[in-house]
Amino acid sequence: MSQNNADDVAKVAGIVAQTRSDVGTRTFDEIRHVLAQRLEQTGIALPDDEIDELVRQISTGDAAAPDRP
Repeated sequence: MSQNNADDVAKVAGIVAQTRSDVGTRTFDEIRHVLAQRLEQTGIALPDDEIDELVRQISTGDAAAPDRP
């Protein structure tokens, strides 16, 4: 993994943690809006399905079981 990719992964992890802290109890759509905005502000582009998965993890607090609904 290149240093740049590692930096992006660390940035995404930090954004996810902060978003969970700030709006983790809100609706899926509200969390998604905040997360997408923060990713855009930092110049990180992710596919919609990956953003949706991160939102699911934020809302459920579950990063260990991505195959669960």
